Amino acid sequence: MSKQQKGSTTAVGYTWGPYWMRGVLAFVVGVALYEACMQLLGVQLEFFSGLGTFNIEWIVAMSIVPVAVGVVIGMIYGFGGKYLAHFPPAIDMLWHFQHASTADIPSNVHLLPWGLWIMFVILQMEFCAVGGFIGEVLIRKRRAWDNGEIRVADSEPLPEDDAETESGRSV
Repeated sequence: MSKQQKGSTTAVGYTWGPYWMRGVLAFVVGVALYEACMQLLGVQLEFFSGLGTFNIEWIVAMSIVPVAVGVVIGMIYGFGGKYLAHFPPAIDMLWHFQHASTADIPSNVHLLPWGLWIMFVILQMEFCAVGGFIGEVLIRKRRAWDNGEIRVADSEPLPEDDAETESGRSV
């Protein structure tokens, strides 16, 4: 073991906890942060009210918020955070779309059609995955995945092949 024996050691090096604990915490923090940002911006992606829907808050909610949430998820989870980062925006958007279809919709507002809404969900998931990748890189810069240890190869090198005598060809 290395100098950091207090945490767990995995194939990717030192981590502060087991993968399931990091995954649960990263998921919960991701959903909470995503929901808080959407509430703070006052954006409901499942509603459409014409071209007035696409304002600066909507653009920030579609691009910057999921990347920031993904960075946080990637930094909490570490290696593999880009895969986990796909799920918090999908769960949150599914929750809101389901409840918007059963709740009272404000006047002059329409519920997005499924096709357009699914495109928004996929965009949110992919932007969040990009943020998860950035979070993985940031956490790797802070704590190397390989602990800085030099690992020697566990295999034997291939014998040198003499092209003139051992290859079966005659010169």
